Amino acid sequence: MVFHIAKKEFLNNLLSARFLIGFLLCLVLIPFSILINVDDYRDQMSQSKIDRDAAEKEMTEVRVFSTLRPMVVFSAEPLGVFGKGLSGQVGNQVGIRLGSKPLLAEGKTAARDNPFLASFFSVDFVDIAAIIFSLLALLFSYDALTREKEDGTLRLQMANSLGRAKLLAGKVVGILMTLLPVVVFCFLLGAIIVLASRDLVYSAGEWSRLILLALVSLAYLVFFVFLGLFVSSKSRGSVSSLVVCLFLWVVLIFIVPNLASTFAESFVPIQSRDNLDSVIADMDKGLDERIQAATDKLPPSDWNMNWWMFGGSDGERETYGCTASHFERNRREMALSEPLRLDNADRKWAPQKAYLDSLSRQARVAEDLALFSPAGIFRAVATSVCGTDRRAQEKRLEDVRRYRETFVSWLKGKNLFEKYEYITPTLPSAFKTRDQLVAARTGGRFKTQAEYDAWADKEPDFRKRWQVLSTVTLPGDSPEDYPFLKLGDMPRFLERPVSAADSMAASLPRLGLLLFECIFLFALAYVAFIRYDVR
Repeated sequence: MVFHIAKKEFLNNLLSARFLIGFLLCLVLIPFSILINVDDYRDQMSQSKIDRDAAEKEMTEVRVFSTLRPMVVFSAEPLGVFGKGLSGQVGNQVGIRLGSKPLLAEGKTAARDNPFLASFFSVDFVDIAAIIFSLLALLFSYDALTREKEDGTLRLQMANSLGRAKLLAGKVVGILMTLLPVVVFCFLLGAIIVLASRDLVYSAGEWSRLILLALVSLAYLVFFVFLGLFVSSKSRGSVSSLVVCLFLWVVLIFIVPNLASTFAESFVPIQSRDNLDSVIADMDKGLDERIQAATDKLPPSDWNMNWWMFGGSDGERETYGCTASHFERNRREMALSEPLRLDNADRKWAPQKAYLDSLSRQARVAEDLALFSPAGIFRAVATSVCGTDRRAQEKRLEDVRRYRETFVSWLKGKNLFEKYEYITPTLPSAFKTRDQLVAARTGGRFKTQAEYDAWADKEPDFRKRWQVLSTVTLPGDSPEDYPFLKLGDMPRFLERPVSAADSMAASLPRLGLLLFECIFLFALAYVAFIRYDVR
């Protein structure tokens, strides 16, 4: 009997205008959203390649270890074509620095020529599914009971000793038989587009996560089917049932998630980024003072001159053409300053982490409040499955911080802060004294620094003094005289892909909540239908 009722319900729905309209909506919107996101994924991959090539070129073209600063470039998430989540709102790269731990990703995620068109590329399959699937479920269930009551067929069926439980089960099966092909069609269409795209290659794990996303979508659909049946079993007519269902749909899909975000922003404050920057600036100023105090105790060099030098804010220093004494002074300065710089980075992490925690706390409150809406649950689970949610981003950054510690340990393990290779590729055997440098650079015109100084004191033209000192260009006075470093043993960042097991474990509590709500709603619908007046 349940099968016959389900078949009748299925055929009636299949021949209705709402099925045709719903199917056409899916046929137009689903491929449109996926095609746009595939194009967006292509842009992200193109930008990642550009950034990765630039980072690799910069890292391999270094001659001293003090200027070695790896840049981590994230790959675009393949399942982002279904659920973009935060992937389009955060950067795609993080620089590794000695003076600070990675805070947030930077850079841009896409390489579009016109950034003002970004708002036109925000269509998301998950958002469309959240709207369309819920609307279709309500449209096919809001009058499942009231329509037959108004036609008089419900009373006739009850007069034939048909059990209400069987009738309700048949209605549920019939509606699901109508909507299940729509859901399957949407995901098959998405899978076909993925397979047809030359830029997307899914692994077995990614196909597994896509199947998991389809199952989550089905559970989300079932919730609204049961909601429509409950409203229908409590309504006297189809019109009132439709009005209530549409009201609940607007509240659950649009109002509750937006109120959750607004409430979190209003009542869960975050720490000021300006205050954080001010605190960090003060700590960096204190670091400069500690470094200055430590290096002031070092003996001065005999000639404070670098023939070629580069310096940076993160302790980068590269120098050529110095005297042996000045090379030694530079080496000892770095041996003192870099441990202080690393210690300062550890100190700065406390206020930085407090700032990050405040951001995460506000986001968690918004996410938790959004769980009052099935759409909020669905979006949270879907973006988790797609690997584009907040937790995935935080996990990436935590991996980068661990990589930074590995990179620092590598530098310490080679004892590079204490070595000349940290600041210059010049071999110690090639170091010269002050007098040797003067004699060599002046072509023998002056034998000692004292002779040159005596002449220079009488020469008012600075350019002539420099020209004499530049008479002979010595080998090793510029970076081009040396090869790039060989970094075969340097640790590299390995990006961990999102696995289906991790996605399932992360989304299981929310998915369990959605399933519980489905069961609870079905129980309410069943109890209401048992008491339903069929007259």
